[in-house]
Amino acid sequence: MKPDTSDADEPRQIKSVHKAIDIVHAIKDRRGATLQELTDDLELTKSTIYTYLATLRQEGIVTQEDDGAYQIGYWVIPISNYARNNTDLYRIGRDEIDELADQTRHTAHLVTESNGDQIVLYEAMGEDAVTSDYHLRMRETPRQLYTSAAGKSILAFLPEERRDELIARTEFDDDSNAISDRGTLREQLAEIRERGYAVNDEEEIRGTRSIGAPVRGPGEAVAGAVSVTAPKTRLQNAQFTDEVPELVMEAANIIEVKIETE
Repeated sequence: MKPDTSDADEPRQIKSVHKAIDIVHAIKDRRGATLQELTDDLELTKSTIYTYLATLRQEGIVTQEDDGAYQIGYWVIPISNYARNNTDLYRIGRDEIDELADQTRHTAHLVTESNGDQIVLYEAMGEDAVTSDYHLRMRETPRQLYTSAAGKSILAFLPEERRDELIARTEFDDDSNAISDRGTLREQLAEIRERGYAVNDEEEIRGTRSIGAPVRGPGEAVAGAVSVTAPKTRLQNAQFTDEVPELVMEAANIIEVKIETE
């Protein structure tokens, strides 16, 4: 559950909205949940959760299946499509992602940052792309920026104050091969700013590599990032150190120019 933000410096918030969102997240995290499972997961009484679920069902935000489990409803799909389609980054960037996937023959992603997490706006599969549950999870689940090449490239080029804020609230996963402390993260981010792109070398998924570059906005703004992901055996030597990074940075730069001029 989200922490109680009752500090005087924080804007007033409606706790019931937080509770409803917590319920929706719990259903998603379990890929469907019964009333009892939600009661076990959340610090709310069963009767309270039931009342929220009744309201969410009435609005179509959740549905209830024949076995009693609750699922996320189709209501969210047009809302999420609107949010995505209403961004210049998606509307302008998707064609470049398609071309990048064709050029590299691997999986290309267009990513943005929202509330400190990375959100996949668009994905294209090249001829040699390997589809997997990993890419499905990327599309479905917001993830911390430090866990991917695209996310690290965004974090590296954010304004310093915003970058420091996000680093301070980063929660590291000791069970992965990714960065595990703030000092190492800061060192990597400095290297990324120096060379212009980020890499992920089996940090999240064994046998997988990715390269990401930021899409810069006006001033110090960062609109998002472009990345390419492939099995390690297909992204080696000059492809990993020179060729694909150049293509990724070129795609990011083209999107930047189009956003500025269209």
